[in-house]
Amino acid sequence: MSINPSSVSTARHPCLQFSAASSTASLVAAHQPGVGGAVATGKGKPGRAARLLVLCLTLACASPALAKDSVAPLVFAPYAMQTRSNGTIASEEAFLDVPRRHSEPNGPRIRLRVVRLPATGGDGRSAPVVYLAGGPGGSGFGTALGPRWPVFDRVRRETDVLLLDQRGTDFSEMPPECPHEQKFDDAQPLQRDAALVGVKAALVSCLGFWKDAGVDMGAYTTAESADDIEYLRKAMALPKLSLWGMSYGTHLALATVRRHPGSLERVVLMGSEGPDDTIKLPLAADALLAELAVIARKDGFEDLQGSAQRVLAKLRQQPGQGSSPMHDGRKVTIGEFDAQMAIAIALGRRSTQRVLPLALREAEAGNYDLLGAIALMVREGLGGWRAMPTAMDVASGQSPQRRALAAAQARQSLLGDALNFPFPEVADGLGMLDLGDAFRAPLRSDVPVLFISGTLDGRTPHANAQALLPGFSQGKELLVRGASHDNEMWLGNPAIADNIAGFLAGRGLSADVLDVPLPVFVTDRSAL
Repeated sequence: MSINPSSVSTARHPCLQFSAASSTASLVAAHQPGVGGAVATGKGKPGRAARLLVLCLTLACASPALAKDSVAPLVFAPYAMQTRSNGTIASEEAFLDVPRRHSEPNGPRIRLRVVRLPATGGDGRSAPVVYLAGGPGGSGFGTALGPRWPVFDRVRRETDVLLLDQRGTDFSEMPPECPHEQKFDDAQPLQRDAALVGVKAALVSCLGFWKDAGVDMGAYTTAESADDIEYLRKAMALPKLSLWGMSYGTHLALATVRRHPGSLERVVLMGSEGPDDTIKLPLAADALLAELAVIARKDGFEDLQGSAQRVLAKLRQQPGQGSSPMHDGRKVTIGEFDAQMAIAIALGRRSTQRVLPLALREAEAGNYDLLGAIALMVREGLGGWRAMPTAMDVASGQSPQRRALAAAQARQSLLGDALNFPFPEVADGLGMLDLGDAFRAPLRSDVPVLFISGTLDGRTPHANAQALLPGFSQGKELLVRGASHDNEMWLGNPAIADNIAGFLAGRGLSADVLDVPLPVFVTDRSAL
């Protein structure tokens, strides 16, 4: 075990009481013939200095695992957490220094922010729960500040809640923003292959920028973040932790289940992303569009699927132009691929699902303003890159089987490969770290896990949880009918929060199916 003099008092640690000269002299003497590996004292027996040197050499030759397990205690300080609409919450804040690469415990460090919401109830026997935000790139702390706060408040009635900002996010040493960005011409429709070339060139420039800035892109992987959670447990001297993740946070939680199963008490997954689910299956979007088409009839949209097909066919023949009401009337020319991307993005969340039928109806009639507005938002998000999310997604990657399946489904899907674009192709040949197929292999565990899925989730469909559940001998499922990848999965029914909190406290579920109100679709511009 190497010893860091800056962290150990020389007054208390005998190994550091040697001067550099005396230590060197002792080492030389220890290897002289005739002294038997001990420092000579003139009397033929090892003296105090020799015994100390033997102790130091023993420590120096200790296994690397000993160094890795040496974690400084985490110290929290009072912190006033100001939420957006729920007042100020008395909490505690700490900063955890973790190895940048856990395989190099004595190498560079990354500082992670942790905010603790102390329990307001419970019997004290439930493990503290770490909340893991989605993205990748979301902030655990930031999530609790917004409308989802009531669920956090409910969970802390049972045990402490730890809001972890994962490495590379928010207050946990986010890498610098890349100045390189692919700009798209508003006057031209988006062409898939040309767009891929452009965004890949921007990524290459960003990788060079981050390299020059000293950013270790290989340090931003789900495996490293999973080891951060284990490091946090040790720093808090806890026998076990529980995990609660949303979207990408479930991907991280599952990686932690694989790497540190003995350290986990319970796990809640909201919108599951399995080990090999980083790229999505395109036909899941078609299935969701069909389900929304049935619901949309109640609001006067009789043929949502047919409307999407007709708009795409029309734009395939002739691009259209719209004036975005969300961009001060900015004009944009859109083509078929713009519309495929816009529909794929809009299917993800209730806030955009509600607008999609009207956008398609108006586009059929020749008015591309709403569809153009969504297309502009897609283009703006497509042009830039952030270090942590990019590295995380590329490292998690996909198995050859998953990639082949996604490609086959894209050829059948109404939306092509828009659901994943520009992944996975954008990372091909760039030499970025890939965690390998062992990371993505099927997972089996006896850790108790609760899978929560929404039937209208366009990002992490219910099928993901169904595929994962057989691998968990103590797995439970809660299906939320009518929920998308949005706030209603949290707040649409008060029993959702009760079941999360109860499961984390070791109780059974009150129901395995819950309902939330179905989306009400926007039928005219005045409702926007």
